[in-house]
Amino acid sequence: MSSDADLQNIPVSDFMSKNVRTIRENETLKQTSKLMYQNNIGSVVVLKESGAIDRVNHDMAHITTENKEIPTGIVTERDIARMVGHSAKFFSDIPVSEVMSKPVITVSPDTSIKEAVVLMQQKDIRRLPVVSNNGLMVGIITDKDILKAVIKTFKKVIRDHGLLSDGFDLLGFLG
Repeated sequence: MSSDADLQNIPVSDFMSKNVRTIRENETLKQTSKLMYQNNIGSVVVLKESGAIDRVNHDMAHITTENKEIPTGIVTERDIARMVGHSAKFFSDIPVSEVMSKPVITVSPDTSIKEAVVLMQQKDIRRLPVVSNNGLMVGIITDKDILKAVIKTFKKVIRDHGLLSDGFDLLGFLG
C-alpha cells in the first residue's frame, strides 16, 4: 500500500477483493440467486465470452489460446428485489442478462480510491468491477472495501500526527 495516507494516491488494487463470483450471461436468475445465497454475497458479475486471446509464457516457449471473458453486467440484490416487486410472477428461469444492470461500470487497478468513491456516488452504485487493460476482470471494489481503506488511512493520519490520546479511540477504531 502507498505510504502516503491520501486516498487520491491509493489505488483500488490495494483494497479490492480478488475472488469475484461470476456467472455467464446465458445462465438463469435462479442459478445467480443460488450462487449469491451459497456465497453470502450481494452481487455477481456477469461475463460474456468475447473471443480468444493468445497468451505467451515468460520464456516464449509456447503460446496458449484462451477464451476471453469480459464483464458485461452485474446482478445485485437490488436488481432481484426490483424484478420481484415489479413483476406479477417471478421468472426464475429467465436469463440473467435480462435482469442485470448494464452496461457495467468498471475501473482499472490503478484508479484511486477517491476516484472510485466519486464514480460510485455519481452512478449511485456500491460495487465496481476492476478490469485490466486487456479487458479481463481482476477484482471488485465495494463500498465495504472503501470503508476499510478510509479507516486505515484515518488510523495512519492519527498516528503520524501524534493525535492519539486516552479516550480518543472511538469504538476501537485505532486498535
